[in-house]
Amino acid sequence: MLLDSIHTEHGYINRLLRLLRTKLTAIREGHEVNYQLIRDIVTYLQNQAEHYHHPKEDVIYHYYIKHYGNEQRILDLEAEHQELAELTAEFAETVDMILMDAVIPLDVFAEKLNVFVDRQKQHLEMEEKQVFPAIRKRFTPADWAAVEHAYRDCLNDPLFGQEVSAQYRELARRLEPEE
Repeated sequence: MLLDSIHTEHGYINRLLRLLRTKLTAIREGHEVNYQLIRDIVTYLQNQAEHYHHPKEDVIYHYYIKHYGNEQRILDLEAEHQELAELTAEFAETVDMILMDAVIPLDVFAEKLNVFVDRQKQHLEMEEKQVFPAIRKRFTPADWAAVEHAYRDCLNDPLFGQEVSAQYRELARRLEPEE
């Protein structure tokens, strides 16, 4: 079911956000941080959200609104996805500046990272706890079939899919369970 794959993707995103949170802790404790790894996470989140994850969600949300009426929390999601895209682009730009040796005070960067992680987590939690239960409650098997049919563009995930893209190999290695 499409919503199950979205839930799985939320789990992947949460893993990445936890890794970013460890980087935030390291920054606040004065430890060295691999900014390229942070950039890889942000690039992945940016690409997957904009080209795969949010469009998949939007198919479900648009279908829900069309067939079950305007529910404000679902109507707000498209705007929220745009807001998250802008926040991610802004944060990616900050990371890029650091990688190009721009001087950005660590406390400023730490606050931007904190806002980025918190906002992403808030969004995921709202979808998981409010939106998905409302959709599951209403959708019939025919509804699920219709949204599955509407969403055929199932790309292979370059980080969590069967084959890890060269771009994300270092990040994938960092996400492997520790022995």
